[in-house]
Amino acid sequence: MSFSESSLLKKFHELTNTQQSVQTLSLWLIHHRKNSKIIVSTWFKELTLSQKPERKLTLLYLANDILQNSRKKGSEYLKEYSGILLEAIEDIAKYSDDKTRFTIERILNIWKDRKIFPDEQIDKFRLKLHATKSIISTESPGGIKRKLSPDPAKVKLSLKEEVQKELSENNSIQIPEPNELINLLHELENSASSDATVRQKIADLPSKVTDLGDLKKLKDKSEAQELSKMVTEASSLVNGYNQRLQQELLNRKQTALKLAAFIRKETQELENDQKMIDEWNKKLKQVYSVRKELQNHLESLPDLTSIEEAAELIPLPSAGDLFSS
Repeated sequence: MSFSESSLLKKFHELTNTQQSVQTLSLWLIHHRKNSKIIVSTWFKELTLSQKPERKLTLLYLANDILQNSRKKGSEYLKEYSGILLEAIEDIAKYSDDKTRFTIERILNIWKDRKIFPDEQIDKFRLKLHATKSIISTESPGGIKRKLSPDPAKVKLSLKEEVQKELSENNSIQIPEPNELINLLHELENSASSDATVRQKIADLPSKVTDLGDLKKLKDKSEAQELSKMVTEASSLVNGYNQRLQQELLNRKQTALKLAAFIRKETQELENDQKMIDEWNKKLKQVYSVRKELQNHLESLPDLTSIEEAAELIPLPSAGDLFSS
């Protein structure tokens, strides 16, 4: 199909949240990359016009596929998306729950690992993602808008259940290379939860920085200022550690997701290999059967060697012998 604005809009409207749909449209858009300016502009309009989080996430999957697969062909899309993604991420974040934000965070990590954008730019994307408040709301029976409450079923999902749910819903997960998995697991060995030094510092904090009752014991301004300084330092220590723990949680989820995707792929390949082994074993049995039949047939044939030897022992009579008296 030749490129036109009408055909472009039709392609966007036909886009669904499946790996095949995303990759098919991505290939078509990369083929028409000389029109990258109008394509990215239309992509952004489609993104901002929709209020459905699933639709916005699908469009982000599309941008991710385009950015990763168009680099070797040219920098057109990198240039166009670079100037618009910050605003796009802000728009997506407004309609995102925690699960969607985690997915966006995972995409940002992929961009960082594969050097799609400079680290400073990805940090800006991440900051915008976490700084933007969600405006998802619903109408109450009285017509008053209220913020959606988290779904208890989703909140209680274990990491394993969350990973399995993500795998079943998202077909565009990148299968990691073994070395990438090894590096991710090594990074988790030095995570925040294993930092015994900081944990001990937090455990050793004096009770007066956590107990409001100690405020009544302050005698003068100097003691209040001293306590304020201690509280500020303690707050900085705890907040810093909490941020590290949150990042560790994201990293563990990302690693678990990649590991599950890797295991699923290896399991499928193992099943394919087993089918191939079974097929060749069947053919090998057929070869053995033919060989056995051939051997039996050879054994049933007369021994020509013994017949020839017998013929040599008893010479035929000559003509003179036949007519002699």
